[in-house]
Amino acid sequence: MNTRLLYENLIDLSGVTIAASSEGSDLPASNVAHPFPSRVWRTGTSTAAEWVKFDLGSAKAVGAVVIYNHDLTGSDTLIRLQGNSSDSWDTPAVSITLVWAEDVIKYFLPAAQTYRYWRVTFTKSASGETRDVGRIYLGPVVVLDEDPDYDNYQVEYVDLSESEEALGGQLWTDERGEYRRVQFAYDGAFQSTIDAVFAAYLAVKMGTPFFVNLYPDLSNDLYYVVFRAEPSCKVRAWDPDEGWVKTLKADLRELVT
Repeated sequence: MNTRLLYENLIDLSGVTIAASSEGSDLPASNVAHPFPSRVWRTGTSTAAEWVKFDLGSAKAVGAVVIYNHDLTGSDTLIRLQGNSSDSWDTPAVSITLVWAEDVIKYFLPAAQTYRYWRVTFTKSASGETRDVGRIYLGPVVVLDEDPDYDNYQVEYVDLSESEEALGGQLWTDERGEYRRVQFAYDGAFQSTIDAVFAAYLAVKMGTPFFVNLYPDLSNDLYYVVFRAEPSCKVRAWDPDEGWVKTLKADLRELVT
């Protein structure tokens, strides 16, 4: 499996209705559609079985689910993605058990499933506890025809803190957190890869966050990012067999707000 881009989040579309089994008065279920993962949906404390439900308005194809910035525990059970043509859940058409993972739970469907109603469910280890979920992705997956070049792949931490030295030599630091900067490139990119990356950029520009999984066969890393700049594509050479050889570069920054 090659690089995967997840940028068409169906729950963000106009007209989508979001409901939940329970929710805090100031932390509603609609927060799972907020771009900032720190704006969480918080469950109530009256029942152990919880769910958040999406009415997409019409049947739409879903190829992946991501539950990001959550505090579900390894003791929570029945974490599932469900889909159905009606708002009835006794025997849903889709019912997939998701594997718990700290911070990010994700699942890529073997084949996209098209339904109007979708739910994410889980059962807390105790009804009196609350759970937070920061961001959910539910939508299609764009799989590129190739992975980025390994020697052109770079992840670095960018520290936003500022330090100043007083006249007496004392060092003062204003700690402001950090984020990961992700850069990747192709030297000899397929035209299909160039088209797919630019299509993603045109869909989200530099203001809308999305998910990217760069090396699915080697790493489970799933980055929640925005473009730092427009992707760049340049002609490097002419090959008599392949035609114009092009390079493609992308520069992303992790959204941690």
